[in-house]
Amino acid sequence: MKNTLRKYLEIIIRYIFIILFLYAAISKLIDYRKFYNDLLNSPIFGYSFLARFVSIIIPMLEIGISGLLISGKYLKTGWYLVFLLMLIFSIYLGGILVFSDNLPCSCGGIVSELSWKEHLIFNVSLTLLSGLGIYLNSKNEYKNIVT
Repeated sequence: MKNTLRKYLEIIIRYIFIILFLYAAISKLIDYRKFYNDLLNSPIFGYSFLARFVSIIIPMLEIGISGLLISGKYLKTGWYLVFLLMLIFSIYLGGILVFSDNLPCSCGGIVSELSWKEHLIFNVSLTLLSGLGIYLNSKNEYKNIVT
């Protein structure tokens, strides 16, 4: 029973991230000009080349990581990349809040409606949730090897 619950919880968390990343990527691609301009106005990505590079790479990463989470073979890699990307997003948000007065939101969709503090809490929560996903996945992998 315990192993089944752990497996289903990991699957639920995995699909949360698949939906979140695909939604975020599609929102950014649909309103690409806004996403690019927000990055261009960012104190970190304020250079044209860097903003263009990041505006292309981020949606590609989100779609690619979603694909890894869907696959069985590269699921573990997908989980680690989810954690890394969420950690980077959280550090970026924290840095913007601490070091900048200019707060352009380059997020897509509903998330862009959150305040910056709410957004940081949301991202940190998702980072922790991705850590739980890694933990649950590793427990499920171990059980599959042993049994």
